[in-house]
Amino acid sequence: MKEAIRCLATGFYVGLVPYFPGTVGSLVAFILIWYLEITLVALILLTLFGVFLCQKAEELIGIHDAPQIVFDEFCGAFWATWGLTSLPQFIIAFIFFRFFDILKPYPLKKLQSLPHGWGIMADDLAAGFMTRLLLAIFIYFGLV
Repeated sequence: MKEAIRCLATGFYVGLVPYFPGTVGSLVAFILIWYLEITLVALILLTLFGVFLCQKAEELIGIHDAPQIVFDEFCGAFWATWGLTSLPQFIIAFIFFRFFDILKPYPLKKLQSLPHGWGIMADDLAAGFMTRLLLAIFIYFGLV
């Protein structure tokens, strides 16, 4: 069971790369989501599972929001790209998502202080939601 948690939480071990595991994990998630069609119900279930999984991974690793845990990036990236249809939209989503996830503007940084799995997931989910909202505005005005 521990190895299954480690495998999923690290994004099938992508989070174990020595440099920029969050960016690498996000890139893998964006590539995956390009080929998958995920419904809103599936996204919600995946997010709830992610809270549980990230909490278990935190307990296993012993570090809050350890860099090798990238399942939160996967979920945030999936929300950021939900319903997008073109490669330019995906590229812009990736840039915005990484911007929000790395810089963590207010209130994203504050979300990390939530307990356990919620603290790991919440900032990435918020980065995904903010990205998707910006893209919706861009798409509405025909900018992408």
